[in-house]
Parts: sequence; C-alpha cells; structure tokens
Amino acid sequence: MRTPRYYANRNWYNNGHHEYAELNTSHQVKEIQAFLLKKGYDLGHWGVDGDLGSKTKKAIYDYFRSHFGASNPTSPSTPSPGVNAPQIVQTFSEIFRKKGYTFYKDELKPNIIGVRNLDSTANLFNDTMYVIWKENGRYHAKTYLITTDPGSAFLGKRMINKNGTAILKVGQYLNTYKLGLHRGKYTALVQRGGKVTVYRDKNQDHKLDFHGGKEYTGYFGINIHKAGRNSIDVNSWSAGCQVFKKSSDFDELIALCKKAERRYGKGTWFTYTLLEASKGKVL
Repeated sequence: MRTPRYYANRNWYNNGHHEYAELNTSHQVKEIQAFLLKKGYDLGHWGVDGDLGSKTKKAIYDYFRSHFGASNPTSPSTPSPGVNAPQIVQTFSEIFRKKGYTFYKDELKPNIIGVRNLDSTANLFNDTMYVIWKENGRYHAKTYLITTDPGSAFLGKRMINKNGTAILKVGQYLNTYKLGLHRGKYTALVQRGGKVTVYRDKNQDHKLDFHGGKEYTGYFGINIHKAGRNSIDVNSWSAGCQVFKKSSDFDELIALCKKAERRYGKGTWFTYTLLEASKGKVL
C-alpha cells in the first residue's frame, strides 16, 4: 500500500498550500484513504470512496502534522527553506559547535550540509541539502531536495557490493570532495580526498536500515551528483551517493564550487557534513 509519504514526493501537497494535483485518479485517492483509515483517521461516513473531499484533505494534513512536524511533507527537516540566511547560519553554526564540526566562514568557502529524514521508506527524494557560504562579506543560503540514501533498485537482490548496499553514516567528512567527473560523464563532487564510513544494508528487504549494520570505512565513490531534470523516484540514481532531485539545483552547487576553485586554486577540497533529523529536530 502506498502511503501519503509516497505521494508527497510527487508534490501533490505542495509548500503548505492545498494543492493535490498529483492525486489525479480515484485509485490513488483510495490508496491514501485506506492507509489513513487503518491509522485511525476520521474520513466521515464516506470512507474509502476515491473522492478527495474535505475530510480526506484534513486527514492528510493531520497525518503530516503528527508524523513530520509540518504541514508540508517535502519541506526540509530544519530549518525551513523560507528562513533567511542569517537564521540558517546561526542554526547550523550552533549545531556544528556542539558537535565539534568545522563551520566555514571564509569568503566563498561553502558549507555543504545534507540533512537526512529518518523515514525508512526507500526511493524518495525526501532529504535536504543546505549550502551556506559568504560572498562579498554577506552570507547566502540555499536549500535543495536530495536523497542521502540508495534507491530501491539496490535494496533488493541487485547489490553492487557483496557486503550490501552503502548508506553513508552521519558525520563530517573534512576535505574529502573535489570537482571531478562522476563516472566519467559530467562534473560533480567526487570522493577523492579522504575516506567515508558507510553502513552496508544486506537484508534485501527494500527498506532503509540507517543504523545497526556493520560499518565499513574507505574509498567507495560516494559522490555528490544529480539525478534527472526533475526526477520523481530515486531508483538506480543512487547506490549510496548523495543525489540531487533536480539537475538545475545541482548545477547551482557546481557553479559555486567552481567559484571557490577560482579563488583558492584548482583542485580545492570541499567538506561534506551529513546530519540526521526527526520531526523537525537535528539529532
């Protein structure tokens, strides 16, 4: 059964506004209604009727409020995209200070931060990339939809590594990335400067196992790259890489990194920090 979270990734409930355009068939609506009824939400006397009425819309809204701490299911975990740059800087610099991480304040030195949403449902672009940098003495911040997890194509019998599919462990990977070719095709941020630590998901249950698996540390090609023009599902776009949903968003990050490279020299190294969040709070 597909859940509201599945359809949320298709932007049928967009930015807190009541837009349900992608729930465009009676069958899709019935799937959601059946799920909500099973969870105890009130759909009135209509029940599972395939009609996207006010009771169903309210139940969807209440579901996201209670499970994800926001009315917008595609919003980042913390802070929201609408928050201005100084507030984002303050939030993350404090988080980094408490964790003992490096927060860059130098001109054109980007802080590249992934925030993983701890939803074990696979195949969704439901994580957030924050990019924070200073330019001409002023802070800027951007937020993008990404996945920090492998797609369902690699969570079943198809595994690239015999030990299981890689899921990047949270942490800060200092000076680990540089501009280079992803799989020899296009410029991306490639893991060349240092080792990363991953969990290996080996049970082939098509669900994401974020913790508890055996850890492996090494050079695994956990790159930061793009999916398609505006991809819906992760599928085979990621076998553990950090992947942008929209290619145009990814292009913005690469343009910024090229600016940094022009300032600091060819072969400049970049740091990637991965955090986890649940119900609006970084863990």
